[in-house]
Amino acid sequence: MTTKQKRERNWIRNISYLGGFVSLVFIMIQVYLAGRSMTKSSEWEKAKMTIENIERFREDLRGVPLGDVWMLGDGIWADFSTSKGWQLSDTLRVIHFSLFDNNESKMFEDYLRMIDIMDAFAYPIIMGYASEVGSYKNVARQFHTYGNFVIASAFHHTTLIGLHAKLLHKLWRVRYEIMVVEMALADNNKVDMMRERADHLLCYEWADFSEASLEGYRKKLNRELKKIQKEIVVFRKNSLK
Repeated sequence: MTTKQKRERNWIRNISYLGGFVSLVFIMIQVYLAGRSMTKSSEWEKAKMTIENIERFREDLRGVPLGDVWMLGDGIWADFSTSKGWQLSDTLRVIHFSLFDNNESKMFEDYLRMIDIMDAFAYPIIMGYASEVGSYKNVARQFHTYGNFVIASAFHHTTLIGLHAKLLHKLWRVRYEIMVVEMALADNNKVDMMRERADHLLCYEWADFSEASLEGYRKKLNRELKKIQKEIVVFRKNSLK
């Protein structure tokens, strides 16, 4: 083989390598763009699901009997998943019962309806199909306030239903208390609200309500939030098995 032929052969080989490299780069670009498109599509579907879920939840709450008294469930209430929380939920349960002229059958029917509404709303959030933070910013107060009348019974009596609602209630209960602490840190007048409801706080362990203790409590609540988020991830994985 002549020197000229060797050069031509090496040149062809280099062109082949270069062509293969260019093809590889092109494929990588296609994969990247496809992934980006899929991500955008996934984000759009999640946003769409979030909006539809919020609208459906608001619509479902229209006309429910608790709509006349729901503001009484607002504010700081105990962790209703605990035995202490069950006892402290008595006031709200009595109010709910009184809406039906103390007719236990009608009250229980409405109770099941409320749990069904809450669970249907919570399901796509817990399963990751809808945005948890986006949903919280829009309807956390309604979910928290209406839920306070019925969620204690769901935790302690009808334990096999409303699983998604109970998880979301626990998560948003912590988020709510973090918000209350942040309000107290920004405005000393809000500290009195926490002091008055000290028995209902999730896990407050300080003797006073100073700025330092509130900062410590906020950090503790953020740790609690992460624990529940991990619990939700485990629940989701087990549900998909």
